[in-house]
Amino acid sequence: MASLPLPPRKQSRNFTFSQTSNKIHKHTRIREYILYCCPTNHFQKGLENFWSQATELFNGSAHNYSIPHITLVSFFKAHEDVNFLDTLKTLAEDGKYLNRPMQLELYKSSNFMGFFVNEDDANVLKRIALKFVKEIQDSIISDTIDGIDHLIACFPYCASAVNDKTSSRCIPKSSRSISLEPHVKNLHLTLAYQFPTNVYQNLAELVEQIDTSYANSWELRLYSRDPRLATKQVHKVIYSHSSREHDELELRVGDYVYISGDAIQNSIDGWVEGISCNGNVGFLPLNHTERTSETNVWTLNATVPLCQASDNNEISTDAIDGIVQSHSLREDFYINENRFSQTSKMDENVTSNLTRRGRRRILILRHGERVDFAFGNTWTQFSFNDSQNYVRMDLNMPETLPPRITEDWEKDSPLTTIGSFQCHQVGQSLKNFGVNFSKVYVSPSYRCVQTASEVLSAMDAYDVPLNVEYGLFEWCLWYELGLPQFLTEKELGVIFNINEEYIPFMKKDDLEEIMKESLEDFYSRSLSTMRKILSNTEDGDILIVAHAISIETLCRELVGKEQRSRAELRNLLMRIPYLATVAISETDDHNYQLIEPPCLTLTHNSCSKFDWRILDDN
Repeated sequence: MASLPLPPRKQSRNFTFSQTSNKIHKHTRIREYILYCCPTNHFQKGLENFWSQATELFNGSAHNYSIPHITLVSFFKAHEDVNFLDTLKTLAEDGKYLNRPMQLELYKSSNFMGFFVNEDDANVLKRIALKFVKEIQDSIISDTIDGIDHLIACFPYCASAVNDKTSSRCIPKSSRSISLEPHVKNLHLTLAYQFPTNVYQNLAELVEQIDTSYANSWELRLYSRDPRLATKQVHKVIYSHSSREHDELELRVGDYVYISGDAIQNSIDGWVEGISCNGNVGFLPLNHTERTSETNVWTLNATVPLCQASDNNEISTDAIDGIVQSHSLREDFYINENRFSQTSKMDENVTSNLTRRGRRRILILRHGERVDFAFGNTWTQFSFNDSQNYVRMDLNMPETLPPRITEDWEKDSPLTTIGSFQCHQVGQSLKNFGVNFSKVYVSPSYRCVQTASEVLSAMDAYDVPLNVEYGLFEWCLWYELGLPQFLTEKELGVIFNINEEYIPFMKKDDLEEIMKESLEDFYSRSLSTMRKILSNTEDGDILIVAHAISIETLCRELVGKEQRSRAELRNLLMRIPYLATVAISETDDHNYQLIEPPCLTLTHNSCSKFDWRILDDN
């Protein structure tokens, strides 16, 4: 992605809270919680498809909700140590009364569109909301009384201050004043609101296409947020920025920052003061971000299935990407954990059956963290000396780089140290899931070759060579100044296990001829490359390491879906992190479908550069 020009900063600054502290203390003890009832499976996908199309009507800024939901309990503040586990488990039992698709009534007006819940189903949800409020309030009061009893046991002279432990005098004001408000009127699922009148008709047509007959699978979700940041806007970083002054924030693509509306309104030079998700405070160029839904930075504390499409409470034993699992719906509960536990050994029968039938799984992997996005496009200016020799200037920069002119590294960035570590973690997870790749194809970008090599190394698959395929390179239209001068297979072979006898389906010269390819042409190139790769591999799992956009274009049409528009693709790319993994499986009729990837996801926070000079008063 090309860099964006920085707006010039004014010399004078009116500092606010960053004058006294450059970091928000993030270990807060109080959080704001909210309880949602959210659709899953087919109905959820239908709603997401509606919002994706609605986004085009609103020129990329359609709605304020990235989570389809029915609010059961509004935001309430509680200590982060409050135990919601037992309460949510008991609430799930009421889901048995929702043994059919939830009855939803469409409502449309000039400024609101949504579904209102039928009275019978609404009564079930209201009972759940009321029960949650009662259980949590009782739990908080009980825990407080227990704490006072412990205090009296340790300090007997405090007993005189307490006459009756059941009286309100025993309960601290902070606990007595907790406010939980269940939604008991007009339960609804919002689709759109406060939209321009000129889009009403088109929006109404999209809404009427939503099929509510699939609204038979729901789950309870408990989210939380930091109350100190609740009034600020959430912005997503779309261009990286390396801080040049001590009061500037480091920006990495995909990160989120909090910005107040007043800061945006009062900015005179395009720079605003913001707070990063890890608590750092500083100035940033506003044009390097775009506003997004605040739900993107909420914490999902817990979720529990409420009702499922199946009439049976038990899920039959099934192979999930080679992992045999059997579990009960009522036990499918987690707190800040992945739904599927990692297994150290894959069932051998499943493996042999897949091989005998010739079924294939194709894993498409985005590369790891890249240096130019972590340190900015100017990283080569301070990482190479006058003799053009690489000098490591930060622990997150690679220890060494092969000889190459500086300009080539600017267009063809290597991985950071963290990026290599990310790849190693993914490789270990794939190994633990029993994955074995028969062939590996990589984009010619150096970071993609590095990623594949690190993944295979963690899997102890040193004997699997890399096939460099130019057809896997990203959209050429992004390279207005010319394609990178890729390292040749022979040059790469000095460092990596490269199959130098492999003849790529598309050569670099072919890429040079399509520098101005349209999005439709890029989709077609991706599909053609995928089909050729599949035809060249009889059986076994295939690994493809490419780019963020490849996660979409390599599989979109292969699984029978239509090409996305530019607006849809742009919104999607913001949600594809480093090492994002997509898995595709061949079906009995030799078609392909998306499946759960056979590895754990990778989630982590950013760590900005520390300037020791902030401690020097001089």
